[in-house]
Amino acid sequence: MDAFLENIMSDEARIIRCAPHPRRWERFSNRHELAWTSVPFVRGGANIVPDTAGFYCFVVANAIGHLPAVFYPLYAGETEDLRRRYGDYLREKSSSRGRIHVRKFLNVFAGEVAFAFAPYVSEKSARLSVEKELNDALMPPYSKKDFSAEVKGPMGAWQ
Repeated sequence: MDAFLENIMSDEARIIRCAPHPRRWERFSNRHELAWTSVPFVRGGANIVPDTAGFYCFVVANAIGHLPAVFYPLYAGETEDLRRRYGDYLREKSSSRGRIHVRKFLNVFAGEVAFAFAPYVSEKSARLSVEKELNDALMPPYSKKDFSAEVKGPMGAWQ
């Protein structure tokens, strides 16, 4: 593990600042009926992920004793090929050239991260529009762009 990752593996690095919006999620879900599936984010997990266009969301799932699991959305996006994108993130996780914010959540929450995906075959422009709505509804803390102007400004104030 490199020095960068050693420095962020403290308890403070595990703090997740998120503000899910139930009304936005309900609006999003009513508009877009997506069939979500989740797989652990581990080597070999890509075999379950289809090689089709769609949306994905990294979530951290914490189960403590007999309490219900709590899921936090960390990062969401769209892609032409869900399986290939899964592999891209596996490589980015251990690459010193990877995006710092992505490397951070993939390493800090290693073993707890799941890759949720929903196939969605459409033109790229349509997926980009839906991606903004998805990010607005989930407000994942590690997504840095792809929000509507309505959400981006206020979100920047608390993150």
